Amino acid sequence: MNNPNFPEEEEKPLDPTLEKVRRKMVRLLFVSSSAIVLALMAVLGSLVYKARNNSAAQQTTVAPVQGAALSAPLPAQTITLPKGFVNEATTVDGNRVWFSGTDATGRRVMIVHDIATGKTISDITVVVPEP
Repeated sequence: MNNPNFPEEEEKPLDPTLEKVRRKMVRLLFVSSSAIVLALMAVLGSLVYKARNNSAAQQTTVAPVQGAALSAPLPAQTITLPKGFVNEATTVDGNRVWFSGTDATGRRVMIVHDIATGKTISDITVVVPEP
C-alpha cells in the first residue's frame, strides 16, 4: 500500500562503508543462528541418548532378577517373630514381607523381613499419642 505521508522514492544505494557493515551483520546473523541450531540439536540428541540408555539399563537390571526368581526358587526360610506377637496383617512386596500386629505388651509393631537375605530389616514400634 502507498503511504500518503511518504512520497515514493527509489532506494538509493548505500555508501561502501555501510554496505560493508551490512554484509558483516548478515554474516554474523547466519553464523550465530547456525550455532544456536547446532547447540539445540546437540541438546535434543543428548536427551534422546540418555532416554534410550536409561530404558536399556533398566531392562538389563530387571530381566536377570526376574529370570533368576522364576528359574531358581528361594530356599525355605523360617521367620521367628517375637514371643507374644499377634499377627494382624501380612503383606509381600517383591523380596520383602511386612508383618503388622501387637506384641506381648499390647504395643503396635511392624516387622519388615527380607526374603533374599533371610534377615529382619526393620522392627518398628508404632506409638499413638492420646488426645
